[in-house]
Amino acid sequence: MVEKISGISLKTMFQHEGYGCHCAKDTVNTSPNENPTVTLKVCPDTSTQLLFSYAPKDGLNMTGIAGGIYEKNILGKLLALPKGDIDKHIDFIEKYGFLYPLPENAYTAIEANDLIDIINRIKSTIRLYSCINKKDYKGVLIHVVYLLFAPVIEFRIGDNVFSTCSHRFKWLLDSYNLFPDLSREPEVAASGTFSVDDAFLRKKNSINISFYNAVRSGSDTNLQGSKDPRFKNLMAMYIGCKDVDEETRFLIDFFYHLQTEVSVIKEVHFGGFKSYTTFSEEALDDSFKNALLKIARIVIAEEINHNIRGIHPKYSGGKLTATWQVDTLIEALYFSIFYMSNGEMYKECENPNCKRDRFFLVAATRTNKHYCCQQCRNAAGAQRYRNRQL
Repeated sequence: MVEKISGISLKTMFQHEGYGCHCAKDTVNTSPNENPTVTLKVCPDTSTQLLFSYAPKDGLNMTGIAGGIYEKNILGKLLALPKGDIDKHIDFIEKYGFLYPLPENAYTAIEANDLIDIINRIKSTIRLYSCINKKDYKGVLIHVVYLLFAPVIEFRIGDNVFSTCSHRFKWLLDSYNLFPDLSREPEVAASGTFSVDDAFLRKKNSINISFYNAVRSGSDTNLQGSKDPRFKNLMAMYIGCKDVDEETRFLIDFFYHLQTEVSVIKEVHFGGFKSYTTFSEEALDDSFKNALLKIARIVIAEEINHNIRGIHPKYSGGKLTATWQVDTLIEALYFSIFYMSNGEMYKECENPNCKRDRFFLVAATRTNKHYCCQQCRNAAGAQRYRNRQL
């Protein structure tokens, strides 16, 4: 739709109305040897009404209720939030509103780490999108692993329960531990192997029955990390999950090969993961790289679809126009990713002293676009000149 805002014709894809947020921080020190527990008490600031709109090439913007864009690139500002800095996260929600609807005239308690984890998932989804366009395979793997392996965050606000995306693969990885007894299979008796229809290889793959039984019983193997609970479940999934959808099966087979041929994943955190042996990007051959791009698209689709499932079309009889009903800020943020055209990505301004939009939306083909604005380009050039004079 096209809206007139202060005399400017702005083509917007959707709008969202919300409120600013009051936020109090409660810090409880429970033990000298433990980090303090930080709980946020959040409440909508109904005196601060906000309007957001999404426009092609500009991204998600904040506009005044009376009209006029006065702040652009909200997703870029979210990306720029310092990792783990709860005070900066508080500043963000106080200015732009809380991610989910809040009851009025009462504080709602939210764990600070939950807020950070939810925003980290948004960041990871955006960065995954950018890594696909750059064909940054290491970055793709980092963000895919985080989005699939990190714990699901769930909390209650009033009578409503909200959660981050629970991928089918993640649910199976946490719960599937059915190891069938393969000893009576004719193939096992004849060759000591068991064949699996493998979507990653696109052919049958033979599993050594001794390795399977060792993982099943928790015995030692030559694979470091084979006793890891998630790997054991993955082994069970690889053998037993025959009736899952094609995408979930592809994820199972990919991670089975990644962990048996490269390294077993040990710990997952935002921006990286640890494995039981040194993880080498060089071990990712073309088959892994091509599969990673396919998996990344699956994961992005599931993340976005989960977070925009409440959005629905709305038709205005008075204006005879069609709009989208976007009720929450988190829907608006993910809907902004939904509307990013193929080939767009967020880049980080290369001016180390950037005070503007450190992350900015740009076409992936603009490889020469290194700064968010001309001022940052000039400032970086001046700094390089001063450094040469030393």
